[in-house]
Amino acid sequence: MNHCCIKNSRAAIETFSGVLLLTCGCVIYLLFRSRSLNIYQWCSALGLMGFIDYCRDIVQGWYVPDVVRFCLPDGMYCASYILIVDAIWHKENGKLKYVILSLVPIITISSELLQSLNFIRGTFDVFDLICYALPPLIYICFITLQKLKKEQQI
Repeated sequence: MNHCCIKNSRAAIETFSGVLLLTCGCVIYLLFRSRSLNIYQWCSALGLMGFIDYCRDIVQGWYVPDVVRFCLPDGMYCASYILIVDAIWHKENGKLKYVILSLVPIITISSELLQSLNFIRGTFDVFDLICYALPPLIYICFITLQKLKKEQQI
């Protein structure tokens, strides 16, 4: 398999994975979070509330830890962003790609840290911080391992 096909299949896998993470985060929100979130208005506009209510009734008695309900979806959204941006920019390795890739992680991590200092409204949660920080750390490890593997092949 040539290098071009590998890069394109990687982009397809990243896109699929990013969409899957985004979808899973939305499902957690829809099944286990308050109806005051904007996503419920969007689903109502799409005529999906009957189905969502049905699904919420099914899981009503389930115990879901707070970290899964409140923190994990945000980490999934952050990971989704990284994967999709990397898939879109898969042919680039310049600084601009990494600046764009880092925007959401920097904003989310900074926001959480600023909440801890009471500079912005919100409740600091160490699990939020972990869920925001893990996707970029995993991505950095992945990219670093890729570069090391490439250097060993030379």
